Amino acid sequence: MPSVGDQLRAAREEQGKSLEDIGGELKIRADHVLALEDGDFDKFDAPVFVRGFVRSYCRILHLDSAPVVVQLNQELGGTGALASDPALSPGRKGFVDQLTLFLTRVNWSIWLPLLVLILIASIVWAVVEAQEAKRDQLESGNWIENLPETVYQPSRMMLELKINDLPDAPVKPDTTNTNSATP
Repeated sequence: MPSVGDQLRAAREEQGKSLEDIGGELKIRADHVLALEDGDFDKFDAPVFVRGFVRSYCRILHLDSAPVVVQLNQELGGTGALASDPALSPGRKGFVDQLTLFLTRVNWSIWLPLLVLILIASIVWAVVEAQEAKRDQLESGNWIENLPETVYQPSRMMLELKINDLPDAPVKPDTTNTNSATP
């Protein structure tokens, strides 16, 4: 039975497609397509990439991908580096890892409007409580005791005139009696 790469190459050549054509449709370089056809799977980081590219390659060539992937898994078992998926992290996951995983699984189309609604309701509640507290304080009358003592301070631009600084007003002579003084 021909290898996975040989099956893919034969189907590609039957359909008259080049490595660049397949690479453009798979969105990978032509040398990676050639590596798939040659069975050089070590050029890829993980077997999940190889399986995904082979499935997409089969879809492009209109091949049934199920038997090809079964055979690919047998071929991948023979390579030391790609026999199994790499472990993500061997240690215990921390709080940030768990939070990130949780946030990626949240259905934001449901939770985001709900969170916005809760936020708006909280703001409205806080404003109403503040207004009620202010009204209660005004009705109780104890707000008068909390007022600071008032002290008059003229503004800086106001001209301050003192009565002592005024010059003496000129005295006019009494003109009403001067003409009547002659008999």
